[in-house]
Amino acid sequence: MGVHCSTLMKSSLTRRKALQTAGTLLLGSALGAEPPKAKRIVVVGGGIGGLSCAFELMERGHDVTLLEGSRRTGGHVKTIRDPLPDGLYADVGAEHFTNPGYVEYRRYVEKFDLPVLPWARRQNMYRKIDGKWYTEEQLADKAVLSAFGFNAREVDYIREHGWRELPMMYLAPYVAKFKDEYQPFGVGMDDYDHMTLGDVLADVEISTAAKRSMGLQLSKPGDKPHGGSSALYEIWQTAVPKMRGLPMFKREVFHLKGGNQLLPDTFAEKLGDRVHRNTEATAIEHDAHSVTVHYKHEDKEHTLTADHLVLCVSPMVLPRIKISPAWPEDKAFALQNTPMGMQSRVLLVTKDAFWKGDVPSINLETGDSKMSLVYETASDVPGQRRVLMGSGLPVQTPEDTIAAFRKFYPGRNEPTIEQCVVHEWWKEEPLALGCERHPFPFGQLAKIWPRLIEPVGRIHFAGAAFDNLPWGQDAATRSANRVAKQIHAA
Repeated sequence: MGVHCSTLMKSSLTRRKALQTAGTLLLGSALGAEPPKAKRIVVVGGGIGGLSCAFELMERGHDVTLLEGSRRTGGHVKTIRDPLPDGLYADVGAEHFTNPGYVEYRRYVEKFDLPVLPWARRQNMYRKIDGKWYTEEQLADKAVLSAFGFNAREVDYIREHGWRELPMMYLAPYVAKFKDEYQPFGVGMDDYDHMTLGDVLADVEISTAAKRSMGLQLSKPGDKPHGGSSALYEIWQTAVPKMRGLPMFKREVFHLKGGNQLLPDTFAEKLGDRVHRNTEATAIEHDAHSVTVHYKHEDKEHTLTADHLVLCVSPMVLPRIKISPAWPEDKAFALQNTPMGMQSRVLLVTKDAFWKGDVPSINLETGDSKMSLVYETASDVPGQRRVLMGSGLPVQTPEDTIAAFRKFYPGRNEPTIEQCVVHEWWKEEPLALGCERHPFPFGQLAKIWPRLIEPVGRIHFAGAAFDNLPWGQDAATRSANRVAKQIHAA
């Protein structure tokens, strides 16, 4: 059963808001002040970032038009039912939200009184390490941790705080220096952008097991590590959740009953005919006074001029849109060097819950890139058939996926797999390229941040790639609200 917000509380808040609004208007009138002038705004991109930004601007009384190039709104928030049987469903994009955390996202869930289900996908996880499976209880056992090679201090810390929090044992003094979660510079560690975390902690007594767990690497003087990110980036990304009062690994996760697409669909319903699907922006012209968007709808070219433009599309998609005048050099660098990840979403439809009583948990960390995580979804749907979900490579076949699962499945029972669905985003949603943002390249943080999220004149940027933490729906809704406030105050 879904959990709904209290209707009585909601009504009370609505009345209170109305009284506050009326009071503000009367006060403004008495002082001779005028309400903010309505602005004409175009939002390009109908993912949850674009939808929530458009909704916020509409709520503030602005004239908003949203252009979405594909046939549907929602972007990477996508729930599918077909071809799943028996009323089963799966979120093949953004799969969950947390509490605490996801403040703006949860505000909308409460505002629209959407049904919420707790999700046990991060509880009682069963993890494969060096070819052997371990329960959470085993990974908190002193003897097991010592056998991995953790030193005595690390063993005690892990047992008290958990594996995911181990970096804080060593990074806490550095994390404490940050005061503004959007500003990683000016706290005495700017040169760490040209050092690895291993370099910074080189003189600290850390076990080989902890170095491996934290992914530490050392670079020779003058060398540039192959891949990876800088110490400054890693410490900053550790600091932001701590500044928000969040754990590094959030076990309490939730999803919307019936699928997370319920929220973007609600936004689209509220926005009504302000949303234009199958309408792809092709070019942008901008100056100090306005922005003109050229777009294609039903093979016909159109133009729309506005006071402000909000781009809510992935940096991987932006090159499809011609910009005139061109982006400033530093903005172009930031957009071109922001790495975005791609993965497929893998679904296994099974005849029954064959894993129950066979393995300690079906919440698996497999170490296999064809299905790196495994967990059950749509458990609220009655019936024998079940759906297991996970993340795979950008391109892989159902046959390879099933073979991988059968190989790593740690139980004795025969998996009763009836169907495999591999949702490849690059094929299904060509305008939704890139999932979450990856770490910024080594030594490039100062060239990318905060230029990436800053407006260019009257052009603003929002979406999952344009916030300080690349946490999907959280980043999208946070950045959308930030931009809406900027435009309203302009």
